[in-house]
Amino acid sequence: MTTFEGTVLVLGANGETGRRVVKHLHDKAIAIRAMVRAEDRLQTTPELTLSGVETLIGSVLNVNDLRRAMHGVRAIISAIGSRIHYTDAEIQAVEATAYMNIVATAIECGVEQIAMCSSLGTETPDAVPHLARILRQKRRGELAVAESGIPFTIVRPGGLTNAPGGAEIAIARHINAFGMISREDVAEVLVQALLQPEARGKIAEIITQAGNGRADRDNLFVF
Repeated sequence: MTTFEGTVLVLGANGETGRRVVKHLHDKAIAIRAMVRAEDRLQTTPELTLSGVETLIGSVLNVNDLRRAMHGVRAIISAIGSRIHYTDAEIQAVEATAYMNIVATAIECGVEQIAMCSSLGTETPDAVPHLARILRQKRRGELAVAESGIPFTIVRPGGLTNAPGGAEIAIARHINAFGMISREDVAEVLVQALLQPEARGKIAEIITQAGNGRADRDNLFVF
């Protein structure tokens, strides 16, 4: 099994996808630092109490918090994201400004790799009117990461579910259909982005689809 040496910072670690990322990293014995926004999130997220998981409180909108979080870190997996009820200003802060902060601090701290969870539809936001304002800002965040000069992988899942992981998934630069995918499988793809060299510099759109391999398959990012 391919291994990863060094510490991975998980941003958005208490969210539905982020906490699964923590679990998948832990299962692979990868060193984890998880940042959450508030102390109470530590008590309500069981994955953050796993042995060996280092936690800290901070905001992705605060550069000093990010500096503390990134000190000595080799890679970042970001699962931050806004919600449909957020104001336009809140969406912009989480989806765009935060990534500008993350990138600038990652460069300063010598981070070697970023894996980012985004969404299907960021290049065609008007096709999903009720999510368009979020998708436009997500695209700004994607561009900040892709243009940073840091090796990156941008993962764009379809609609997210809480189904068990282990389903077969389709993965491609462009998927010309909408589909669903479990958060468990999204988390595994984000972790595999650090383990498989072919993931670097790629945008990967993913949905559940029979006839393909699982999210932990070899050559996942060869497309």
